[in-house]
Amino acid sequence: MRYKIIGNVALIRVDEESHNLEETIKRIVTNNPRIMAILRYGGVHGEYRTPSVELLWGKLPDIIKHSEYGVDYHLDPTKLMFSLGNLFERLRIASLVKSWEIVVDMFAGIGQFTLPIAVHAKPVKIHAIEINPLAYDYLVKNIKLNNVEEIVVPHLSDCREQSQKIERIADRIIMGYLHDTIEFLPYALRIIGDAGGIVHLHQLIDRNDGGQLIQKIININSKLGYSTNILSSRIVKSYSSSKLHIVVDFFTINRNR
Repeated sequence: MRYKIIGNVALIRVDEESHNLEETIKRIVTNNPRIMAILRYGGVHGEYRTPSVELLWGKLPDIIKHSEYGVDYHLDPTKLMFSLGNLFERLRIASLVKSWEIVVDMFAGIGQFTLPIAVHAKPVKIHAIEINPLAYDYLVKNIKLNNVEEIVVPHLSDCREQSQKIERIADRIIMGYLHDTIEFLPYALRIIGDAGGIVHLHQLIDRNDGGQLIQKIININSKLGYSTNILSSRIVKSYSSSKLHIVVDFFTINRNR
């Protein structure tokens, strides 16, 4: 039985056997008496990373509030992605950020990476970019909810366009998108400051990728005039039977500056 709890809503993975659903629902409700609704979750799709969900039991509350490690989120799991499987990664990144840094979150969503960084690391500034208007609305609400308005600057924008407006400012960039994230790397490089900076690039890869993603990062950076020092790479989680969610951390600097 696989399920996750977000606030007072439970999410069951879509591959849960149908003949076990009734027993699964009973167990979830028994073990979690505060649960108000149970959703069947079937992944995300499209540019806005919209989740595929089905209400199995109960009634969804008007407001869903989820809290973890001192960070609060208002969200709607029926309309917006919120990955509980990335908790360690969110805390890991927040622990790496220094107080003097300017951070850019290129795919901010409702603030999954931005908010832990703002609350725990308190850097000089975080530019949080989100293209989905609904996710952006929740991002703005969550910035206020966590009292980090002085740290976080939200941008309702395509990060490719926004990169032209905030060029050469970042000490650290979060690329928390999963699907062909590497295609956005040239735009991230525009944002890196003159002294160079660290990029955390997330992407789905085939289980037999064999380091191809790292070599692609090095090749793209080199072609655009950037030197690259790979700091680490790690599996964030298993995404499917054939795909892994990994993150590559690297330092990069323009050789001509």
